[in-house]
Amino acid sequence: MSIETDIRSQRALPLVAILALTFGVAPPGALAGELITDPYVSGGFRYDTNPRYLSSQRDPDPAWGSIVDARLPMTYRTQRASISLDPRLVYSFYPEPQDDDLEDHDKYLIGDASWMFRRANIGAGYGYTNLSLRTSEFQSAGDPSSGGSGEGFLFGQDTQRRLYFQPYWQYLFSETNSFILNADYEEVRYDEDLASRRYDYDYGTVSASFTHAINSRHNLGLRAQWAKFDSENAAIAVQNDSETNSLNLVYEFMWSETTQFSADIGWARTKSSVKRPNSFDPVAGVPICEPLLVPIFPCEIEYDSSNFVGNLTLTKQAKTIDYRLIVGQSITPNSNGAEVLRFNVDAWSRKRFTERFSGQLGLVAFTQSDVGDTERDFQRDYVRATMRLRYRFFRHWSLYGAYAFTWNDQSETLLGDNTYRNNFVSGGIIFESDGWRW
Repeated sequence: MSIETDIRSQRALPLVAILALTFGVAPPGALAGELITDPYVSGGFRYDTNPRYLSSQRDPDPAWGSIVDARLPMTYRTQRASISLDPRLVYSFYPEPQDDDLEDHDKYLIGDASWMFRRANIGAGYGYTNLSLRTSEFQSAGDPSSGGSGEGFLFGQDTQRRLYFQPYWQYLFSETNSFILNADYEEVRYDEDLASRRYDYDYGTVSASFTHAINSRHNLGLRAQWAKFDSENAAIAVQNDSETNSLNLVYEFMWSETTQFSADIGWARTKSSVKRPNSFDPVAGVPICEPLLVPIFPCEIEYDSSNFVGNLTLTKQAKTIDYRLIVGQSITPNSNGAEVLRFNVDAWSRKRFTERFSGQLGLVAFTQSDVGDTERDFQRDYVRATMRLRYRFFRHWSLYGAYAFTWNDQSETLLGDNTYRNNFVSGGIIFESDGWRW
């Protein structure tokens, strides 16, 4: 992946800060621009064979409902700067009173901003989401790591709230050498802690990358990253503080004008300190942390681990087909109270068969295990495959159909092994304008 593509993929500064940066620093001539809005509304039905994601050992009840998705993305662009804001509401409704706990009310307010100088680019992504647990727990291809995998699948009015801020700065030393500085901060909070055993957490990273263009097709770079993860579940008195340092070698290859390949390979070291109530070993009959301490005193356990991290990425952007394939291993935050070592496959493809008819396929699969301790051992294997078809019958109106299969297998010390499966089918109508410009 090229440096420019990587920069465009980053997300942004808070709205007030980037407005001040963009319009306070910009010379008067650069402020002339246009405001663009692209309203989008879709509505239709949804059907889930296991909407509550009950264990396969039980007999789940399917549910019919309706789903509405409304967006109003707005972008302001000048010759050298852009800023966007994308409000979005996704609501699910169910006619049966016993299905009230399934009514998702998902709210998004996200955006990004960028500013170009002669030798440098600066920008960021910013956002706030308030999602139902059912939405935040289960991931589709192309989504960022959600921080899901709490333990119990309890829905109702419980939500995950996430605030994030992701600035970047790129400087071009010459035609062949560039430097990128990235940062990321996110704050994740849950409505309830005791029943689902989910942990509130803060997660921050800072990374620096240096890239050298060997020639027009080959780039070689080095990236160093530092990450901090702090989680807490006050209801069960457990805290986890972790730091992860990693160093990666990055290689980028322009296979053709439309196809790119990159390899990002390195090593990461994680140090974590876990504070939790003392407890008895059921076999030995003595406190697990310190035999001389009684269980009312908390114990503190420290962990130190090293792991391989990296990704292989293949991307194609052509006139009638786009696709991306990522295979790799990473250390990511998680709502079960620990960072997790995660091996994943993420594949996405979009095909335009005709001017009116298009389709998308997606696959996300991963296996994860805890890095450190959450007073229990938690492992997860996950697969989600999706398909979506769209047919435009008028200029602004389209029909769509979607299908998703989710398989989720979890192993946990106290609750044992559980497998969850769900088939999701949806269809309806879409209105999407050409966009309004001022």
